Amino acid sequence: MLWAERGLTDESEILKFLQHGTLVGLLPVPHPILIRKYQANSGTNHWFRTYLWGIIYLRNVDPPIWYDTDVKLFEIQKT
Repeated sequence: MLWAERGLTDESEILKFLQHGTLVGLLPVPHPILIRKYQANSGTNHWFRTYLWGIIYLRNVDPPIWYDTDVKLFEIQKT
């Protein structure tokens, strides 16, 4: 603790130190922010397509527009 290293024991001295002190040099320098553009791949395309069709299907369950139809969700295996 900084207050202990400086020999501060009184609460008012500690508060004064905290109000007028600085943390410059005590904390490590933050890493630079890296900005990356999204790059689509087959895994994310499959996930997004499945998610989108799942949302479309679930949002249309009530009222049941798929009732009395042969619409079913399934996955196509590519070879």
